[in-house]
Amino acid sequence: MESNLSLPDYDKFLRDLKERIRNAQIRASLAVNRELVLLYWQIGGEILTRQQQQGWGAKVINKLAKDLQKA
Repeated sequence: MESNLSLPDYDKFLRDLKERIRNAQIRASLAVNRELVLLYWQIGGEILTRQQQQGWGAKVINKLAKDLQKA
């Protein structure tokens, strides 16, 4: 089935559509990165708090690393 759009109109439509898709991909990537940075910041703060509460000898990071690798 042939389109009633002339070729120049179709080309502009295609360019606009590709630009919208790319912009949405970029926004999604930025949102994911923002959430991951926030998550890692929070985890770092929680680890620091536990280290302060339990002391360095408790080896909080070593225990977490082993348990996370198992999981």
